[in-house]
Amino acid sequence: EARRAHLSLYRLFCDLFIDTNPIPVKSAMAMMGLIEETYRLPLSPLAAPLRQRLRQTLKEVGLV
Repeated sequence: EARRAHLSLYRLFCDLFIDTNPIPVKSAMAMMGLIEETYRLPLSPLAAPLRQRLRQTLKEVGLV
């Protein structure tokens, strides 16, 4: 059961590290409506192609 859960979320785990931490995590939380997406320098928003990939992954695992 644990292996099945891990494998079903593995792509999400990988996508949360597609850019410098905590940028993807904050982006994902904002997409889920949990926080407002704001950054302090030197951080900046996730690039559009990476944002699209992360949103698709969140949809696939049922989080958005």
